[in-house]
Amino acid sequence: MASAHDVGSPFESTRLDVSLLIESEVIHRGVRSLLDHVTRVRTVSTWPPHDLVAHGDGHRVVVVGFDEWRQLAGLGPVPAGERPWVLLLVDDAHIGEVSLRDELPCDGVMVLTGLNTAVLDGILGRVVAGEMPMPAVLARDLLSERRSRQHPVGHHVVLTAREQEALDLLARGFSNKQIAAALGISSHGVKRLVAALFLKLGAPNRTTAVVIAMNEGLV
Repeated sequence: MASAHDVGSPFESTRLDVSLLIESEVIHRGVRSLLDHVTRVRTVSTWPPHDLVAHGDGHRVVVVGFDEWRQLAGLGPVPAGERPWVLLLVDDAHIGEVSLRDELPCDGVMVLTGLNTAVLDGILGRVVAGEMPMPAVLARDLLSERRSRQHPVGHHVVLTAREQEALDLLARGFSNKQIAAALGISSHGVKRLVAALFLKLGAPNRTTAVVIAMNEGLV
């Protein structure tokens, strides 16, 4: 059976079950109120942070606050295909503290300031489409951070021709669905290519993979 993470899914019309892991009652209520007006959202609930895998079935997104997100480190790494999408919500004060090098699940980052129903709907749509939305300021910081770090001596990544094609498209901001169309392969084929890239680059997500590839001169 196809997963919600399959790039061939009709994400434009996907109805989502959204859970909130936000301890602040004020922010929790505010985000929930916005979600109640997003058409693609089917249900909204409070999510207990016990087991990501147990809640990974169906079309589920977990919106998590910054402090609560850091607490997910104790769960250990969970493969992306076996968990819900994790969307990190931060305020302006915490943007500079977000590091996607950590082994924390993250499929997108959004800022509390300026968040409204239309913005939230667009972000959810991009996450389901296989993209990784994030504020421009964070993307620039991650690029600068990665370029300033030195890799261990002898570190060398060897990609197949097909993996290189997929990486070039990732770097151009293509979603998995767009990569599948561009390369003329199935959604499962794209998933395998992207998973192989993550493994070879030692990256937990798309954005970090592209940053590492740029630093390595692969794109």
